[in-house]
Amino acid sequence: DGKRDVLRNVNMTFPEKGITAVVGESGCGKSTVVNLLSGAYRQKEGSITVGGKALRAVSRESYYSRLSIVSYNTYIFNETVRDNFMLADKNATSEKIYSALEKVNLADFIRENGGLDKVITEDASNISGGQKQRLALAVNLVADKDIYVFDEATSNIDIESEAIIMRNIGTLSKERSVILISHRLANVLGADRIYYMENGEVKETGTHDELISACGGYAKLYVTQKKLEEGYAE
Repeated sequence: DGKRDVLRNVNMTFPEKGITAVVGESGCGKSTVVNLLSGAYRQKEGSITVGGKALRAVSRESYYSRLSIVSYNTYIFNETVRDNFMLADKNATSEKIYSALEKVNLADFIRENGGLDKVITEDASNISGGQKQRLALAVNLVADKDIYVFDEATSNIDIESEAIIMRNIGTLSKERSVILISHRLANVLGADRIYYMENGEVKETGTHDELISACGGYAKLYVTQKKLEEGYAE
């Protein structure tokens, strides 16, 4: 709003391959980081670079051709399944589309419910929340980008869909830069690097094991979440 500094003392590096996670409680600044990385926000001070160049000096068309963002509210268009994939890759064949659907365990469902000509209704109301998220992921897999940002992509979905999405994230990270934004720390255990944020600042950096050993804010939040989840399971 021109009055407050939302982020302070933030220094993050995202390598060409692997998973970099940004975590913290609600309001810590995670979403602002995503908006800065996507170019939706411009920084007041400091710099954001991609490939050694200032992000603001790179054309949006060029940058977006290499960037994919899958969020908790990724939009699926009121078109056929095929048309949604064609928006990501106009040359996508049926074989390529079904290959992506297989990866997210949706191929059989689509085949049995109208095939690639199945129309997704407004706001994807004719499929479940988990299926919507998996479909969004499959579309982005076909797009074949260099940088994938997952912004709370597993929020409010079933456990099976969450596991499928996380498995695909792991596979993607072997060849792509994956940036994982999550409030649920159980999803970032295998990240190559974790940035733990509080009140708009990066307070801790390291792997899960390193941050647990440090017994700081990350460790406290992880233990709290684990106890809550175990209690819910019981």
